[in-house]
Amino acid sequence: MLTQQSKLSQTQMQLSSGKKILTAADNPAAAARIIDLNQSIDQTTQYQSNINAAQQRLELEDSVLTNAGNVMYRIKELSVQGLNASNSQNDRITIAKELEDLNGELLNLANTKNANGEYIFSGFKTDTPAFSKDTTTNSTGGSAYIYSGDTHSRIIQIGIDRQVTDGDPGINVFGAPTGSPPATVPEPGSITNIFEAIDKFATDLRANEPDTNSLNDFDASLEKMLTAQSSVGVRLKALESQQGLNEDYALNMKTVLSGTEDLDYTEAITRLNSQTLSLQAAQQAYTQVKKLSLFNYL
Repeated sequence: MLTQQSKLSQTQMQLSSGKKILTAADNPAAAARIIDLNQSIDQTTQYQSNINAAQQRLELEDSVLTNAGNVMYRIKELSVQGLNASNSQNDRITIAKELEDLNGELLNLANTKNANGEYIFSGFKTDTPAFSKDTTTNSTGGSAYIYSGDTHSRIIQIGIDRQVTDGDPGINVFGAPTGSPPATVPEPGSITNIFEAIDKFATDLRANEPDTNSLNDFDASLEKMLTAQSSVGVRLKALESQQGLNEDYALNMKTVLSGTEDLDYTEAITRLNSQTLSLQAAQQAYTQVKKLSLFNYL
């Protein structure tokens, strides 16, 4: 009767929990398998969380680069206009002023923060603005700029054997500044930092001596931005692809887990009814046995 009660209690707990394996002792091999499956599912869930975070950062960078590209197209348009020989010095000063305003807008884009207040183009130094103007510049032909970030990019694990970087250092996008303060801005045609190139051209316009080589600097900078944006697009596509793979993998693991630990309610209810009848029969038999006594025949 105690054996029947134990079996009935076990079945009742299984029905209550919905699990056919309540302790490792019930099925050691299956219990170990359940632990492995749960770990795989949890790991995949973390990968999905990493993908979501990386997507947000890369989508923000993509948006910033789109805006920066639009600014660059306007800068090129003004540059060609400024090189026109029909312009007076006052005309070129007006163009220079707009270029300086656009340079400030571009600088603000380079110092964009994400939702967590992190500067997205500063590498690991996310609490530091990526670029700033060098106030100690030696050259009179434009201002030098300072990059205060580093050259690192965060690597995010998005799959068992797949990683992706969730951003780009500013010097890879906007070009490396001239050098350590106090810096001297080189001549047009060899300026790698876009802010310095724009500032140099605006200064030349104000002096009524624009240099056509500045267009080469602008073209090179725009190409650098477009290359960075293309790389961002490739990474976003990779994230989307991996997200789908992770979803399929997690679904497969959950299916296997369900088959390993989930209770078959139909079978369990049938077993519960059978065990209940067996226990009742045992109790009735025990009651009858208790009645057997010699005192009943005296």
